[in-house]
Amino acid sequence: MQQRVALARALAIEPRILLLDEPLSALDAKVRVTLRNEIRRIQTRLGITALYVTHDQEEALSLSDRVVVMSRGRIEQVGPPEEVYGEPKTEFTASFIGSMNRLAGVVGADGTLAYRGRTLRLPPGAAVPAGRAATLVVRPEAITLTVDGGPPPCGRANVLAGTLVTRTFLGPVVRLIVDVEGEYLSVDVSGAGRRAYPQGGRVWLSFDPGAAIVMGPSAATEDGGS
Repeated sequence: MQQRVALARALAIEPRILLLDEPLSALDAKVRVTLRNEIRRIQTRLGITALYVTHDQEEALSLSDRVVVMSRGRIEQVGPPEEVYGEPKTEFTASFIGSMNRLAGVVGADGTLAYRGRTLRLPPGAAVPAGRAATLVVRPEAITLTVDGGPPPCGRANVLAGTLVTRTFLGPVVRLIVDVEGEYLSVDVSGAGRRAYPQGGRVWLSFDPGAAIVMGPSAATEDGGS
């Protein structure tokens, strides 16, 4: 109620710009979502420009027409929520907005990436000189996990073998953590894929090269905000 009263007081003077600095930080999860939707509805109906500062990535993506990701006082990326999430320009943005797997290696003469004893295809159009270090990033939901029948046919997909370490139920999805040669990768499965996977069992991960992104340098790798 205090948050609603504070918002009403700010709107009463009919400001041209509404500044909201972590307005939902002290609320429980259900109230946060309710008030978040209310703020968005009021802002849209009144047509007021709003500057919303938050460390909550879900709030930033759901409320914004335009997101500015900052780290250590520097702008990492600016763009619509869909672009910032789907096409991050730096490793910091990729890791700060949602979950992201990092596959670091060295680019070979044939334009592939050498990663922990495997050869991974780069995304179409990626231009990285041979011999240079590079990092592929791929979202957990873009990876397919296979258990039965051995590894999937390779085709154009990148395939990695690993061991299933943990299984975490998150409601809409189940997040699986897979140990790939000492590095932990996340995979999100939903629907029929939510069956019990054998913890400690051998699994295979596959993803289309086009689902990955070759990242550029980041201004920072630690604290940040949006």
